[in-house]
Amino acid sequence: MRVTKFALVLLTAFFTVNASAEMTASQYKQWAHTDNNSVYAAYITGTINALGWANGDLVSKNRPPLFCPPQTLAIGNQNVYPLLDAFFANHPGISDDFPIGLAILRSLQGAFPC
Repeated sequence: MRVTKFALVLLTAFFTVNASAEMTASQYKQWAHTDNNSVYAAYITGTINALGWANGDLVSKNRPPLFCPPQTLAIGNQNVYPLLDAFFANHPGISDDFPIGLAILRSLQGAFPC
């Protein structure tokens, strides 16, 4: 029985399709501004939150932050979408598989330099 299960796991591993959990520039461009309740909107929200936590952690350790927004500004999808749109407009040569997380980081760094 163990050999059968092991063989099944091995066989499955050989035939699995490569899946990517990273949202790309192409996906953002296709989806942007069409459905704020989609998995893509949740992905953007999660990325913004993660970058905010990373920034806060750096500041708490007296290290330079990744970006420096005004303390009174709550960064969310509503203010990141225009930054992303501008980022892609200003970098037309970016490949379709460019990670959206990196685009968000670069957009925030450009908008809120330290």
